This record gives sequence, structure tokens and C-alpha cells, in this order.
Amino acid sequence: MANKPVIATTKAKYLHISPRKLRLVANAIKALTPKEALSRLKVWNKKGAPFLQKAINSALADAENNFNLNKEDLRFKEIIVSEGPRLKRMDQSHGARFAQGLKQKRMSHLRVVVEGKKEEK
Repeated sequence: MANKPVIATTKAKYLHISPRKLRLVANAIKALTPKEALSRLKVWNKKGAPFLQKAINSALADAENNFNLNKEDLRFKEIIVSEGPRLKRMDQSHGARFAQGLKQKRMSHLRVVVEGKKEEK
């Protein structure tokens, strides 16, 4: 009997972290298994680590509960960090009235896809 690949997807949107900071952490854990990635993210002192930790936990729980997959057999198919909207704030340190600068608070969208094999009976 052939094994079918099963995909579980998790999205986290409007995260208050710049995409550049989140991609730095995401690219470092792409090659690992989800279980190894979670153990490394626990001790990593980067702002993006908790965001990725929550998304990976959600994807693993989704795969386990909805598709009856084993957590140890799962692999990352893709981790995508895209840019979300920006909050724009006036920068008071540049000057009065019309000479003010603009601070842009960047947001991110995160998509984690895990893949596992489901055995047919």
C-alpha cells in the first residue's frame, strides 16, 4: 500500500515584527525537523522565536488531531514570511509641523506548512 503525503497549514497574520527579523529565524530552522526546531526556538534569544514557536505548535497539533499523523514523522514543506501592512506614525524628533518624519512599524504574515505520510489501510 502506498503512503499518501498529507499537508497541514497554519497561518499567523498581522504579527508585530518586521519580516526581515522573522525571516532570519525562519531560514535558520527550515532544514530541521519541527521537533528539533521547537527545542532550538525555546532557548533562542531572538524576537521572532516565540512567533515561530506558536505557529509550529499549531501546525503540529493540526496535523495530529485532524489527519492522525505522528509528530515525529513530520517535516517542514515550507515556511513563508511575507510583509503585512505598515503602521505609520509621525516622528516627533524631526521637527515641528511639516518637517516631521514618518516612522513605519512593519508587520508580518507567517505561513508554516508541514508534511507527513499517511498510511492507507
